[in-house]
Amino acid sequence: MSSYPGGYAGLVAVALATHAIVGYTLGALLLDRPLVGVVGALAADVDLLLPDGLGWPLVHRGVTHTLVAGGISTAAVLSRGGRAASAFAVGYASQLLVDTTTPKGVPWLYPLTDTNVYVDLPTTGHSPAPTLALWACCLGLLWYYGELPRNPVAWLEAYSRRRRA
Repeated sequence: MSSYPGGYAGLVAVALATHAIVGYTLGALLLDRPLVGVVGALAADVDLLLPDGLGWPLVHRGVTHTLVAGGISTAAVLSRGGRAASAFAVGYASQLLVDTTTPKGVPWLYPLTDTNVYVDLPTTGHSPAPTLALWACCLGLLWYYGELPRNPVAWLEAYSRRRRA
């Protein structure tokens, strides 16, 4: 954690940005729904807004970091259409996968078991080197496929018009 300026707050900011860029990339390249991919990729971290002291499973990386929560929230997005729900699901899954590469892991199968699943790597998913590599891969793919917005404000306006049409 001390690797990031700002300590824990810096780590959380970088982790959220990482989830967002991965969700954006997957949503854009796979389903032409980049913003829905971002929402899906950040949705599991809604638990960061819960007050301390509620206890398991209402803690960070508790119930919101499970397949059940991902399925329920994806079903709620289904009213926006199949592509939107798919982009949300892909974003949500990417969040769980990235967090699985950290020592704390993710309780994928809760409520069947509260065991956290993690991949034991020499470095963690949110440490600086893998984070930079993941960002570089995502930005490289977006650039290669022409999905990297040159003017973000104009892109958001055009994206909004396209979705309303």
